[in-house]
Amino acid sequence: MNSGWQIKKLGEVCVTDKTQGIHRNLPYVGLENIEAHTAEFIGSLEVQAAQSATFRFSQEHVLYGRLRPYLNKVFAPDFEGHCSTEIFPIRPNPRLLREFLLYWFLADETVNRINGTCTGARMPRANMNDVMEFEFPLPPLAEQRRIVSILDNALSGISAAKANVESNRKNVRSLFESRANEIFLQRGDGWIERTLATLCDIKHGFAFKSEFFTSSGDYTLLTPGNFYEAGGYRDRDEKQKYYCGEIPKGYVLSEGDLLVAMTEQAAGLLGSPALIPASGKFLHNQRLGLLTKKPDAPWINEFFFHVFNTSAVRKAIHDSASGVKVRHTSPTKIGEVIVAFPKSTEEQRAIVAQLSDLDIESQRLAAIYQQKIDALDELKKSLLHQAFSGQL
Repeated sequence: MNSGWQIKKLGEVCVTDKTQGIHRNLPYVGLENIEAHTAEFIGSLEVQAAQSATFRFSQEHVLYGRLRPYLNKVFAPDFEGHCSTEIFPIRPNPRLLREFLLYWFLADETVNRINGTCTGARMPRANMNDVMEFEFPLPPLAEQRRIVSILDNALSGISAAKANVESNRKNVRSLFESRANEIFLQRGDGWIERTLATLCDIKHGFAFKSEFFTSSGDYTLLTPGNFYEAGGYRDRDEKQKYYCGEIPKGYVLSEGDLLVAMTEQAAGLLGSPALIPASGKFLHNQRLGLLTKKPDAPWINEFFFHVFNTSAVRKAIHDSASGVKVRHTSPTKIGEVIVAFPKSTEEQRAIVAQLSDLDIESQRLAAIYQQKIDALDELKKSLLHQAFSGQL
């Protein structure tokens, strides 16, 4: 620790101002209005009347979200307002710069220590009394200003670089989707149009009983949550559901089976396809349609996976769906969708190979961009660690 630095308890250099009341004519800040890990405000400055008691804050405070502190929702407002009682307004004393305190909350070491004070499993909350007892490194004001200035410039640059890399990563996927749509728009000799009902049968999944849902097991219970919006199977990790009850015949899927999501759990999910990655372990659940080719139909599952990812087919499925908040479709409605495809299965396989090569290249580039994002995150963590250990 550098000369002139002191170690104080956090409660010696700041206080929590919990001025509670029914506040009016002020902007409101809820936890959903603070972006995790960035200290960015993503809400509105429009006046919102309080429906219940809230805390009032000013430009002197740092707002700290104590619910699920691992999300690290912290913000230094440049306006007066009122906030959720899950957010504590913390006011530093004259010896402590507000921005220095904000950056201290953003540091990984601080987040981990605060997580250790939590109570409650489903809704963990930081124990702010314990947090106020934490040791806090306090350099002279001039040193605080120097550190804040360095962090302002460095983290601003990191944020801009991340936004640029993230944009490039999204562009890679957009280019792949654009090329895929181009193939289906250009078509060629030997392409025809048919309704899906003339090409395949679409089977509803089974309504498996929730009493037999488990967090682990031999049989994975598929839901629309197992589908990526851009198509493909998604492993839900710790959120994955399994099934331990009796399984009716015909609802255990095989590798390469083609399913389509018939409920829009998330925006863009309706009509999303997935190819089953392995035999004998995935269950055909309700709200998912299993597509099986009719005899003599020129149909390759891998090709029609890409057909379902075209913007025209997704739009047709969405437009014919029912429901306002959550849209649903059915085998009958999907069967009415008209698709274009080459009659030759050899040409279908050639297109699949072409798109597979493009997909591999886009994934390779996306992985490179993700490495850059991870490196920028690590740089940010390193700078914050150095700042509060006197090494910056």
